[in-house]
Amino acid sequence: MNISIKQQVVTETYEPVNTTARRILGYIIFTAALLILSVLVQNDLVAGSTQEHRVYVTQNTLQKIVWREDIYDPSIKGTVNVIKLDDSYFANVSGPEKAVLGYLASTIGNECFADGKQNVKCKILSALNIGYQCSEESKSFLKSWFRDDAVIVNQIENCKPTLPSSIEKTFEEVKISSANNVIKVELVGLKLNIKENSASKWSETLSFKVDGDKVTMTERTKKQK
Repeated sequence: MNISIKQQVVTETYEPVNTTARRILGYIIFTAALLILSVLVQNDLVAGSTQEHRVYVTQNTLQKIVWREDIYDPSIKGTVNVIKLDDSYFANVSGPEKAVLGYLASTIGNECFADGKQNVKCKILSALNIGYQCSEESKSFLKSWFRDDAVIVNQIENCKPTLPSSIEKTFEEVKISSANNVIKVELVGLKLNIKENSASKWSETLSFKVDGDKVTMTERTKKQK
């Protein structure tokens, strides 16, 4: 059943990262999550080379920019499932799309890890070059673009950096299109439960209105898969 949500944002609980023990624990949980993910979702991945994932299309047609692939990790002598990015897209991403993707990557896990005592570095945020997760640099950028969207501004203002935990939400796939001052995003997410050794999926369709140097979310539809 589809549920259409206007200006509704799922709020996650965040706890600050401030100790070495938490960083080590986060790394262990993150590695375990990758291993579980490799086993649970590898049958759903599309076989083929990286080039097959790069679908460059005309405006108003969804373009796949984030996906997952299994790769061999020599440090554990096994295969892990990781997030892959269309580097060409991220190197030339527009300001409004950068804001939209930065917002999503600030609220959904994307291979984040501790970089020092307080900073959390995430794969998609790094590709967008907007700083650490929930850092003042990142918050300032996102709040500037979403300044007329009170719900999103409040969520950005209250976000805190997090490392992977026993229950982790992350991306499986992201597609995006932009035309006529409207940005549309289709994403598939994964919810990993390390304790139960299980994974579930959900999908979302989001629309954003672009007005010069401002972006506002107009619709968000979420569906369990």
